[in-house]
Amino acid sequence: MCRLSLISAALLLCACAPTFAQSKADLQQLLTSAEQHASLFDDQTAPFQLDVDLVVKAKVHGRLTLKWGAKDRWWRKLVLGNFQQIEVKSGDSRYTARNSEINPILIGDIFKLLDLDDNAGNLTAKKEKHRSEHGVNLNCIQVEGKFETSHRVCLDPATSDILSDEWKEAPDEQDSEKFTNYFYFGSHHYPHTLELRVNDKSVVTANVLDLTAAPFDESLLTPPPGAIARRECDGETAPKAISTPDVDFSGLPSNDKSPGDSTVAMTVLADGSVDDIHIVQGMTPSMDQVILKTLKLWKFTPAMCGTEPVVADITVVVSFRITS
Repeated sequence: MCRLSLISAALLLCACAPTFAQSKADLQQLLTSAEQHASLFDDQTAPFQLDVDLVVKAKVHGRLTLKWGAKDRWWRKLVLGNFQQIEVKSGDSRYTARNSEINPILIGDIFKLLDLDDNAGNLTAKKEKHRSEHGVNLNCIQVEGKFETSHRVCLDPATSDILSDEWKEAPDEQDSEKFTNYFYFGSHHYPHTLELRVNDKSVVTANVLDLTAAPFDESLLTPPPGAIARRECDGETAPKAISTPDVDFSGLPSNDKSPGDSTVAMTVLADGSVDDIHIVQGMTPSMDQVILKTLKLWKFTPAMCGTEPVVADITVVVSFRITS
């Protein structure tokens, strides 16, 4: 599921004037110049530390700490309840160590909301849209880029701060990111509160506790024990399945089977085997256990950085239908 994140979309617009020009070319220029002005995680040159308080699905509390040396040198720790994940970015390699499994899409949503991942891509402004919210007229534009659906990004007409980014996920999911209480950090702008909502229910709420200049300790770049290494490069090719045994539910009783789909996230290792398999959205518990057992047998041609096989994360959907 691809989401347009705050810094890559919202803060791209925060430097522009409250009233958009009419032409697409002018809108595009505003996007480009605003990105250069406001994208904290793309062009920040001085090291800093970011501490964020998290609430997931209104009940799980957590904390995120990012220690930033440069775009290719950083350390971050995510804690959600009993779950803990430490990641290190050193050059073109990223090392990930975690103590237990958790929905990887949810983790991705947290990082994309805060734009800790570099996934801005190429953004295209299509046209102006306007709306009124709580008696305030907002300036909105339709934005498209490297994602499947168009987004509507709305700004505060008085400050040009982004108030929301909204889009629809098929078939009936309405997603939005909301941002409030902006503050300056050096020459950049960042919100104190960020929220991801799905179908008007809060999925992630992030409150910035501290964002401050701080020296970066190079010893943090040492990979944590048990970490999986992922090399990241331009032009990386995706894994290709070469052996995918079918999932066989025939051994399950009828009352343990239900038509539907299971979304599964997994890691394809450099030798083409799979690891870290996780049901993101499943069917029945018995069916999901069969799926997990079968997918462990799948084999791939691994992802490639040039001539080097590398680790990659993928998502697959397993479907079950009853035919007459």
